[in-house]
Amino acid sequence: MKLVIRADAPLMLQGLIEPLKRLGIWSDQKHPEGIAVGNRLQEQAQKRRAECPDAAWDEAQWAAEEAALLMIMAHCPSDGHMVSWFLQRLMVPADIPLSFLELLTGWEIREKAQWRRESISLHAILWLKEMGAKPMPQLHGTLLRIERGDDLAVLVMDEDFVGEKEIPTLLEHRDHSVEHVDEGMQIMQVNLDDSSPEWLAYVLEQCMRAGANDVHFLPVTMKKSRPGTLLQVMCYQSAAEAIKTILFSETTTFGIRTFPVACHRLARRFATVQTQWGEVQVKLGYHRGKRVQVAPEYAVCAQLAEAAQVPLKQVYQEAIRLAVEKVL
Repeated sequence: MKLVIRADAPLMLQGLIEPLKRLGIWSDQKHPEGIAVGNRLQEQAQKRRAECPDAAWDEAQWAAEEAALLMIMAHCPSDGHMVSWFLQRLMVPADIPLSFLELLTGWEIREKAQWRRESISLHAILWLKEMGAKPMPQLHGTLLRIERGDDLAVLVMDEDFVGEKEIPTLLEHRDHSVEHVDEGMQIMQVNLDDSSPEWLAYVLEQCMRAGANDVHFLPVTMKKSRPGTLLQVMCYQSAAEAIKTILFSETTTFGIRTFPVACHRLARRFATVQTQWGEVQVKLGYHRGKRVQVAPEYAVCAQLAEAAQVPLKQVYQEAIRLAVEKVL
């Protein structure tokens, strides 16, 4: 689904909630992954706000945008639906703070003096970046549907599927609705033979909060035949410095190995199915337009299996069958 946001005023996430619900991409369930991303974006917004102490923030508006961000991420997570986001233009107040302006690189922006600079929504800007929204200065394609919100509209345009075309190679692409190869990734490794397992669990949590895509531990044999642990982190290159700081400050390592890597990601789509025990969300993966993966959400399946006292495998199998029947 290709969605284009067009706003006649500074974009506010509060105005997006109802259009998203009417478009059918709003899940009744809250997704833990989306909640975690929402909390991370909320922390980033607070940091940016602290950089402009002289700005007279509207506390009620800030609280409303914060709540809208958390709600949208919980019910419409970044990889939760097969959606490509585009932004036709971004209306911004004149004299926007420089720390905010640097977030807008790559987008068409239009300044207007009628809005106070504090009227810009940091939460909306961070959400757009998280969604991988791309600029679309002029509409092109077939307009299929329009859903309106406060001072904005969400336009549904026709889609161009990858199909048998060349799979695009991109850098730090966070929109997983389209199959792509991301060359903006990095792997970091450290060998540890004197770190407490409790510390390592804490390091994993800190790395994930800092934006790591994957963290895992491997048993290794080190010098003098000492058993040790290989800690490996994969992240976007833009998050590498923050994660290096964590590894140096939270582990006992004296050095970090780094490798540039590429990650081939399938196009993702989510379907919600109604099993005999309850509702389950299922993630589907597509390679060159063909479905190759079907994965029910484990936490929900486990909860339903335990409540109904049935095997987890049985819940999985029914969820997969229903998803395959529902989605091509």
